[in-house]
Amino acid sequence: MASTVEHSVEIDAPVSVVFAYVDDHEHTRDWVYGLHEIRPVTAQTHGVGATYDGVMKLGVTLTSRIRCTAWVQGRLLEIESVSGVHNTQRWTFTDLGDGRTRLEALISYTLPGGPAGHAIAAAVKPLIGLAVRHTSEALVRRIEAL
Repeated sequence: MASTVEHSVEIDAPVSVVFAYVDDHEHTRDWVYGLHEIRPVTAQTHGVGATYDGVMKLGVTLTSRIRCTAWVQGRLLEIESVSGVHNTQRWTFTDLGDGRTRLEALISYTLPGGPAGHAIAAAVKPLIGLAVRHTSEALVRRIEAL
């Protein structure tokens, strides 16, 4: 079963700062709720083709290999899974003027089917709202503290 989460947040920092922070995998564990590990598997760590192995812990452990499929400096990051739990993340950045940025996230994911998939969904679904809220708050707090 596919699920989609959309979220938007305004950050008191210029687009260039917000984009650079989100685009740097070294920071990701600091703000993504439940992210246990993110490890590059390619020498390239930015832009289309950069590939990572990730482990999320949201009541259960979820693993994926993800690859950047779209990247426009200061405007767009898109990541899709190539193995593991199917997911797509699309991050868009909008300059609001006066050094402020709107960051919009569209995240879709598909959990496995069958009894195991239903058990995973039962463990993960209650945490999604908490994860989105915590991730958003942590990202704003960390970027505005730079």
